[in-house]
Amino acid sequence: MKLKGVDHLAFVVTDLERSVKFYQEIFDGEVGRSRGLNEKDKAAGRSQHTLVKVGNFGFDLFQMEPADPPKTDTRHLHFAFEIDPADLDKVQQQLKRMGVPYDGPKAHGGGSGLSIYFKDPDGYQLEATAKFRDQAAYEAEIAKRGAAYGGMGSAYQWKEN
Repeated sequence: MKLKGVDHLAFVVTDLERSVKFYQEIFDGEVGRSRGLNEKDKAAGRSQHTLVKVGNFGFDLFQMEPADPPKTDTRHLHFAFEIDPADLDKVQQQLKRMGVPYDGPKAHGGGSGLSIYFKDPDGYQLEATAKFRDQAAYEAEIAKRGAAYGGMGSAYQWKEN
């Protein structure tokens, strides 16, 4: 089987409206279809959820059942999204404007990308990664930004800005 890409990611959330707004604002998303909100869907027992379309995939956000909370605090459970290097400042400005704590940009040893780490309102760990075309451009950006190395090894803990 050959994968063509990511269609959507499904997350359970505690506040559907808040999460839809978050994903719209952070990723310039567009609200798609919603399910489970009308009487027919409720009678059928369909879960309340809304799709937020971002680029060529979507976030399918499901209203969470309180008895089944997601386990979002596991360091290795995170979702990374590639951005253009020119958008690093835009991402930081957007996070600051929204009052979302973040860490980065962080450089990766042996790689060519700078990452900004942040969490959504339910604690899902997200990463925006800008990959550089060559090692010289990557190293120049690290020096320009004073980026520290991070995101590697079990000792790494992100710090909020």
